[in-house]
Amino acid sequence: MARALTLLGVAVVALAVFPEGVAACPVCFDSSDENRMAFIATTAFLSLLPLGMVAGAGLWLRKKTKERGDDPFDPNRPEP
Repeated sequence: MARALTLLGVAVVALAVFPEGVAACPVCFDSSDENRMAFIATTAFLSLLPLGMVAGAGLWLRKKTKERGDDPFDPNRPEP
């Protein structure tokens, strides 16, 4: 157990001293403004894409339901 804690401590110190060694990719930390903005735009697009797909599917289902003329279930409506 002590050996594992020592190894963990050495790894934490190494990461604290040399943080550039653990960069995700060269584009993430590129000094070129054009590359950095492209990375940020791509990240935003890929983050919002699933939300847009879910919203689009919900709107499509709502449209199809209204086209069929189905009324939503109302538990307070009296029986005919």
